[in-house]
Parts: sequence; C-alpha cells; structure tokens
Amino acid sequence: MKLIAASLALILFSQFSLSALAGLFRMTERQEIMVGAQAATQVEKTQPILRDKTVTDYVSKLGRKLVVHSYRADIPYRFRVVNSKQVNAFALPGGFIYINRGLIEESETENELVGVIAHEIGHVAGRHGVTQVARAQKANLALGVSRLLLGRVRGGSTIFNGARLVTQGTFLKFSRDHERDADRRGAYMMHAAGWNAEGMVSFFDKLSKSGSSRAAAFLSTHPSPSERRDNVSDLIALWHGDGRINSQEFKNIKARLRKIN
Repeated sequence: MKLIAASLALILFSQFSLSALAGLFRMTERQEIMVGAQAATQVEKTQPILRDKTVTDYVSKLGRKLVVHSYRADIPYRFRVVNSKQVNAFALPGGFIYINRGLIEESETENELVGVIAHEIGHVAGRHGVTQVARAQKANLALGVSRLLLGRVRGGSTIFNGARLVTQGTFLKFSRDHERDADRRGAYMMHAAGWNAEGMVSFFDKLSKSGSSRAAAFLSTHPSPSERRDNVSDLIALWHGDGRINSQEFKNIKARLRKIN
C-alpha cells in the first residue's frame, strides 16, 4: 500500500502544472496581513517590547509620515520599539515594523533613524516578505512530497505555515534585488516626506567604521555601506542634499531613552 500511495503521489505531483502550483503560493493582501499579525504575536512573545508611549508614538509618527509616500499606504502599518540594546530593525509582511532602541541610540541624527525605518517600509511596500514566504513554502512542499514518497510523513505535519516561516527568520533573508529596491523606495519616501536621504547611507557608514559588536548581526543582514551608496547615489545627487537632518524631538527621545532601563 505504501508503494502504491507513493506512486500515486508522484504521479499527482508530476501532473501539477506550473500555473496551478504558482496559484498555491499567491498570497492575497488579506492573507499577507494575517500572516504578519500571527508572526508579530510570536515575535512579541520572545522580544521585549518597550512599553513607553512617548517613544513608541514618536517612531510611529515618523513611520506614518513615510508610509504616505510608499505607494502602499492602504494597509494598517504598526510600529513597535524593541527594548534591546542590540542594533536591529526588521519588517514582517503586512506592515509590522520593529525598531530596536539600540538602533535609535546609535543614530546620531533623525534622518539616520528615518533611513532605517524607510528601508523597512520599502520591504513591505515591495511585498518582499511575501516573496520570501512563497519561496520557503515551495521548498517545504518539495520536502513534504519527498517525505511522502519515503513514507516519512506523520500526522499533523503542516506544509503551508506562513507565520512560522516568518518567525524562523525568512523575513531576514532578502535578496540583493529586494535590498536594492527597499533602499530606493526608502530614499524616495525620505525625500518626499522632507528628510535628507543621505542619512540612509551615513548611518551604515558610521556603524561599519565603529566596529560595534551590538551592530554586527544587523550589518550582516543588510547591504554593505558601499553597496547601499551605489543603490541610491543617483537619487541623492539628484536631490542635492536637500531635506531635514535633525530635530529637537529626536534629541528629546534619545535623552528619554537614556533614563529608561
């Protein structure tokens, strides 16, 4: 019976057209938001979220000003600050953005912080997380079929679990094309919202030169400063360095963080 079942599975899989297979992994916007929300729930069980309304409202305000110019402002973005000294930031599908307090503390000017937020929004606007989840699901499907053929599938195994794939780190593994696209989208958002887009590059320049151990993981999952500059140098040159660099509110937030354990 196992041999018959395996043979039948192989026939069915081989007869699956590419267009039908693609349809399995086509995630609607509603599904994307649901996956992001489920992943966010899991993230917030393991990550210490900063429960300071003033800091959270400030980061959210920056994000909302950028989202207006993202060409994807019709989804419910949500911004959270992680109470960790490590320099990090990431975006989940559906508009869930996380910024570590360590990243805010390492930013010397507001436009450096905004550059990171804009880059993460760029990933959401480009639906890069959706693409990564689809790739992981395809890999899981192939693995599931091979296990079926070998008789190793156990009851309750799940192939399509987008939220699990996201929380396992899929959202951190963007391709170079995705990173380039997020940079360019982010730079445009910064400029359109009134900030100097040079901050997107200067922040990574400073981090790489500092040799900070707190930033090592963050730098390893994002483009190098030289690559990032190549990604947006033509846009920055076009805008002649125009735009806001710093604000008193940013300085106030950094001072507030120094008082929070």
